[in-house]
Amino acid sequence: MSKVKVLVSDYISDEGIKILEKENIEVTYDYKLSREEFLNIVGEYDGIIVRSFTQLDKEALDKAEKLKVIGRAGTGYDNIDLEEASKKGIIVFNTPNGNTISAAEHTMALLLALSRNVPQASQALYNGIWDRKKYNGIELRNKTLGIIGLGRIGSRVAKYAQAFGMNVIANDPYIPLSKAENLHVKLVDFEEILRTSDFISLHTPLTDETYHILGEEEFNRMKENVRIINVARGKNIDTLALARAIKEGKVAGAALDVFEEEPLSPDHPILEFEDKVIVTCHLGGTTTEAMDNVSIAAAEQVAAVLKYGRLPEAPLNIYSIEPQVLKKAEPYLKLISKLGNFLARWKGYERISAIEIEYGGEMFSSGLKPFTATAIKEILGPVLDHRVNLVNAYIVARERGISIKESLVKKPETLSNLIRITIKTKKGEYSLTGTTLPYGDRMIGINGYRIDLNLDGSFIVAIYKDQPGVIGKIGTILGDKGVNIAYMQVGRNVDTGEAISLVQPDTIPSKEIIEEIKNELDLLDLAYIEI
Repeated sequence: MSKVKVLVSDYISDEGIKILEKENIEVTYDYKLSREEFLNIVGEYDGIIVRSFTQLDKEALDKAEKLKVIGRAGTGYDNIDLEEASKKGIIVFNTPNGNTISAAEHTMALLLALSRNVPQASQALYNGIWDRKKYNGIELRNKTLGIIGLGRIGSRVAKYAQAFGMNVIANDPYIPLSKAENLHVKLVDFEEILRTSDFISLHTPLTDETYHILGEEEFNRMKENVRIINVARGKNIDTLALARAIKEGKVAGAALDVFEEEPLSPDHPILEFEDKVIVTCHLGGTTTEAMDNVSIAAAEQVAAVLKYGRLPEAPLNIYSIEPQVLKKAEPYLKLISKLGNFLARWKGYERISAIEIEYGGEMFSSGLKPFTATAIKEILGPVLDHRVNLVNAYIVARERGISIKESLVKKPETLSNLIRITIKTKKGEYSLTGTTLPYGDRMIGINGYRIDLNLDGSFIVAIYKDQPGVIGKIGTILGDKGVNIAYMQVGRNVDTGEAISLVQPDTIPSKEIIEEIKNELDLLDLAYIEI
């Protein structure tokens, strides 16, 4: 078995490298690779750890034929083509908690430096200029700070700013009012942020909605002499529009740690305003402590994915489950995996056109997507010549014209927490119902027939016209060949006159035995399934 290989193509802490090596992973650590060199070698690796410099675009991912996981040592991931990675079944995760304090502290450092002209005054003294009047500043106390994005970093910035006596308001459509109230922050609409803030600080990820969230129109609607801070993503701001707003006197100053294109070009128009604009080279998460934190987290999770098949803590392209819910959900993830696996081996090769899943019970009220993705993976994985996993399950189904329907139903008259999966093929519809009980996973329905069997081991599934002698003949053939029956369940449909028999043998019957049963009996359908 070949050794697992991981490429670390951006600078991280040595602590992360040590973790990978301790897991017996072959590590290539080179943060000075040219683009050409990177493209030439990326196809050799099972995993990769990056920060913000390495560009994992479609060109790179097309060459990364072995890649299974991308770990972002840090928060932002606009250097990773998430959609393309998902199509290829590559797990992508970030480490959002490791640099929260560093990014928040850097925001405050820039806010303070911007209000008091610290770097400009320092440089003036180095140049032999003493000019107290030119570098007169403003106090933070009683000023209004408008925070766009009240997540981990934005929330901490709010606390720091309040310690300086600032009035903090925020805009974040995804944050509940209760959280803002606990932070003593007033949630307002975006227009009020623009209209009333003395300082505006951005703390949002880069999405279609946040791209150029501050542009020419927004700057025109802002309060006179507003100051802008950005330690989030460079493309959140239209930097050319910001330069014009500063030139026209609408914006008094800006402090930027991130830029639309990095590294920042030395002839960029924003650098014409050295007395009004403070720039740093993407240092928000660059402290000794943060580098250690994100490097360790990225390395541990890459190793967990590649060596132990675990999921990362902060996946970016997997439907995840909150940690407090996961413990309760795990038995049902296992159950739906077994149900999907059974259906795949029973009827998955009949060209599936639709997968429909019904969930019954409170267990599933927190979300269906992780369960459905697991079912799709198990149903399509054995059938398709394609890597199908939790990352790309929905995408693979969509690309092959397989419709997915999921629904949450309440059936108080039945057992709680049921899952029923139905697959539709050209030849018919096939369904399986299961639940989890203290004594194991149970199959309690198949094609509408009520049964009760342990959902483990192997099964002989026979469908036939309901008539005497069929079950006896199956038992006789197995007995003559020395195959003992551990369990058997029979169901029948009076309306159709059909019956189904599920036999769980103690030992695996040979193909010849299955063929003998098929040849000796007039069956409508016969299958042997191992799960």
